[in-house]
Amino acid sequence: MNSHDGTILGYLLVLAAGVILQVLAVRFPERLPSLGRVLTYVMRTRTGRVGVSVAWAWLGLHFFAR
Repeated sequence: MNSHDGTILGYLLVLAAGVILQVLAVRFPERLPSLGRVLTYVMRTRTGRVGVSVAWAWLGLHFFAR
């Protein structure tokens, strides 16, 4: 396995963890907030909106800039 394969595997593990957390949040809403609730909470402040925009730009730069 080379470093490219390791990087792809790492991103897939993060994605899988996100999907698992979302499924758990839907099944147990009183114990774990869903992604929508977290984003709603974060987007209330200017700092949160800037952070989400920077994260979105970072993802776009790394996945679509080839």
